Amino acid sequence: METVAVDETFEHLCNCLRVKRRVESVSELFAKQTNDSDRVEIAMQLLKEHNLIVTHKRFVRESDKSFKRSLNLRNSGNKSFQMKDDRAALMLYTQSIATAPFPGTWNISNQELQTQLGENENDCTENALALAFANRSAVFFSMGNHEACLNDIRHAMKYNYPQKLLYKLFERQGKCFQALGRIESAVESLYDAQKWLPSASGLTEEKKQAIGVELRTLVQHLANSKPTEVSCYSQIRQPPLPTCSYNKNHEILCASDCVELKFMPDMGRYIAATRDIQPGDILAVEKPFASVLLPDFYGTHCYNCLQHSRSLLPCYHCSTVMYCSEECRTSSWINNHYIDCPLLGVLQKLEIGKMGFLALRIIIKVCKGQNLASLLKSVEDESRGSERNKGFNNNGTYSSSNYRPIYWLVENTEKRSVGDLFRRAVMAACILNCLETMTDFFPIDATSSSESSHQKLLVGGLLLRHLQNLPCNAHEVSELVRIEAGNDKEGVPIWKSIEIGAAAYAMLSLLNHSCDPNVVRHSYQGDTAVLRAISLVAKGEQVLDNYGYHYALHDRAERRSHLEMQYYFTCRCTACTEDWPEYSLLPDTNPTYLCTRCRHNLPVQVNDPRRSKVITCTYCSEPHNMPDIINKIEKSSEEFSQNLKLVMSGKGCCWEELAQKFICHLQLLEKFIQRPWKEYNNCQEAIKQCFAMTSNCYRY
Repeated sequence: METVAVDETFEHLCNCLRVKRRVESVSELFAKQTNDSDRVEIAMQLLKEHNLIVTHKRFVRESDKSFKRSLNLRNSGNKSFQMKDDRAALMLYTQSIATAPFPGTWNISNQELQTQLGENENDCTENALALAFANRSAVFFSMGNHEACLNDIRHAMKYNYPQKLLYKLFERQGKCFQALGRIESAVESLYDAQKWLPSASGLTEEKKQAIGVELRTLVQHLANSKPTEVSCYSQIRQPPLPTCSYNKNHEILCASDCVELKFMPDMGRYIAATRDIQPGDILAVEKPFASVLLPDFYGTHCYNCLQHSRSLLPCYHCSTVMYCSEECRTSSWINNHYIDCPLLGVLQKLEIGKMGFLALRIIIKVCKGQNLASLLKSVEDESRGSERNKGFNNNGTYSSSNYRPIYWLVENTEKRSVGDLFRRAVMAACILNCLETMTDFFPIDATSSSESSHQKLLVGGLLLRHLQNLPCNAHEVSELVRIEAGNDKEGVPIWKSIEIGAAAYAMLSLLNHSCDPNVVRHSYQGDTAVLRAISLVAKGEQVLDNYGYHYALHDRAERRSHLEMQYYFTCRCTACTEDWPEYSLLPDTNPTYLCTRCRHNLPVQVNDPRRSKVITCTYCSEPHNMPDIINKIEKSSEEFSQNLKLVMSGKGCCWEELAQKFICHLQLLEKFIQRPWKEYNNCQEAIKQCFAMTSNCYRY
């Protein structure tokens, strides 16, 4: 039976129930269930009863290593490289590396090998991985990325690069060292190139002699030279990880003490300011409990840390995912990939989506080396106190690295329809079936079949739990990319934020939504989230995030409709209650000025002759020197316009310094002008862009 998407399986099952006139009875039975394990058990029984559980093993080979695919990809890379298309060649060689078997790991007969590769290719099968690394090193050398070139040369030599070609690698290695100013290493590599030159095949003696002369001349030149300016190639910036403003929060471990967790019956848990928080302040720096890379980025990002890398290393077993370093490859295998390695191809065919992958990642992490029943009892027993403290540890802290906060994130089960819950239960059952039939996730030494069945249903129940709470609580992992240069003569780049992954953040999930948020999130060093204020948050006020629907981009009806559908609440933020206009309709002339004391509107307009006088607030009698205020705003606005051009250019700037200038302007606008106001919105966006340029940021 062919693997089909979960949604298709769900529809097929529903059709079977309709034909048998069982929809009503099954719905009634399902609606009576009070825990997720029982819901998954019903879904699994129905899938088996209607023969909709698929044996997936024949699809696993699609992720297996393949000499033929690796060779074809390498040949395609050669063509691109010859045509000077380094970017395409780099991608193709990386794919060739991903699919090439590791030396000594293949299990295939000579006859099968000849069928795959043809009669003339058998002599290079053991070198497929090495040849792919070597060819990619040539691209890196062409691009001036000498460190990456050296790394690939080392891997090529490690994986049986043919001796008859070694002189080429040593020559390239020597030239890399030369470019990096490492003269002694360069000379040593060039001596090695001379040593291996006699073993070169396909070269006439005359050609070998000419190459030898060239190598000796270069060695002599290096021996007499002084260190030169070191080549500098910046492939991917690795910005430092910011730290929280103010002091450490001793309750929410990833946060600053400028925030605290509070609870109210009508709104549940929320984060509030313990002091006046200024724009630009960092409220939290949070590493997720679990994160997953979206499949579209398996060939460009590290599967473990989610960082962009051109110099990716392959998984030892599958052709699907890659890593930025040996450390990440080892960590991934130990923590999760030993389970999901054979599953990824099938799970993509099942179309479980990012929430399905993230739920599975959480389950693998939680269940590793744990007695699941004891763990769940501990989690539930320790959280029977106040609603505010659900997910806290025994020592009274809320830790992002602990499972308890993720377990207790809101599921909205009671607000879901039977059909919605049933569809999610079917997905959980399908994922559970993959774990059971394709991996050794479940221990084979269970004392009884009933114990084994109970363990599997506990896992299924947890999968369903997270398939409910993640859509309401998970966050995207993003990256800012320069996708192309502008067409104008100044070559202004175009930057775009893209979603590369999904993650479960314990603290960020406590933030409520506003269509006019006062904070913004950026991803650093892969999946670490940094939370900054983008407007004043007064002491006692809520810290408010945005769930994807902003007043400047969507009208109120659309925002509320989507939020009710996904998050089950009606938004009543200021932008909604006052029905602020979208960006194109925001006011940008004739501002309404505010009293700096009581925050009421001042009785003055731009064209009012009283603007040249001192205006007294009609509510609190506070005097305001309007000429001074207006001149100050106009001067700041002019400077803002000039700085905004720097942001739009995307050229090298001190982004933190520029952000501080924007913050000063924002504070001025916030102090004197009533919102909504277009320039305020523009200034917020400029601040967000500046900080985005210091986060995950990649220049193609």
